[in-house]
Amino acid sequence: MFDCVMPAAGASSRMRSSRMRSPDGSAAFKPLLPFAGATLAETAAAAALGAGCRLLLVVGYRGDEVAAAFDAAPYRAFREAGSLLVVRNPRWEEGLLGSIQAALPFVRGEAFFIAHADMPFLRSEGYAALAFARAGKAPARPGAAGEGLEEAAFIASCGGKRGHPVLLPSAWAPAIAALPPGDRLWPFLREKPAVLVEIGQEALRDIDSPGDYELALRSGRS
Repeated sequence: MFDCVMPAAGASSRMRSSRMRSPDGSAAFKPLLPFAGATLAETAAAAALGAGCRLLLVVGYRGDEVAAAFDAAPYRAFREAGSLLVVRNPRWEEGLLGSIQAALPFVRGEAFFIAHADMPFLRSEGYAALAFARAGKAPARPGAAGEGLEEAAFIASCGGKRGHPVLLPSAWAPAIAALPPGDRLWPFLREKPAVLVEIGQEALRDIDSPGDYELALRSGRS
């Protein structure tokens, strides 16, 4: 399986609310909010690790706390095997793209995933679906940007709407690394050949607000 870049470096500003507190009583910090017996970040990471990915977890704001969560015993074997690497992004305030760029020097192999630490409903099967599609082992359809599959982005979707994870050729890493600070990745991908791979609602379901989190807690991981 491929590497997976997973940013968990932002300050979670949209999650701040007077009613949202972390277990220790401090202001809510999205990656470490409880979910499914662990935290949001751990639940998202578990799907990537369960798929056999080598996880590149990017931390920034409160990075020591996030890194400490992944120093715990359940992750020791992954860390020792080199399949879980914590990447520091000192420029996390510049946005999500900067966290992706921080991980690119550590990417190896012919392709890599990008997924997010606030998508706890993603399953290992979603990663596998993209990998199989890239290998030509599952049906997929061309995206609007083009039909070439040799060097294409494979993008998880629901009803034709693009989501995550995405699986990108490593050959694109230099161009992504050269994008200006504060830019976004999606405009870059819109200009590239793309194949959409239907995996269901999990491709779109993230946790952006207190309301999202409360709904996720009520619905559980089903």
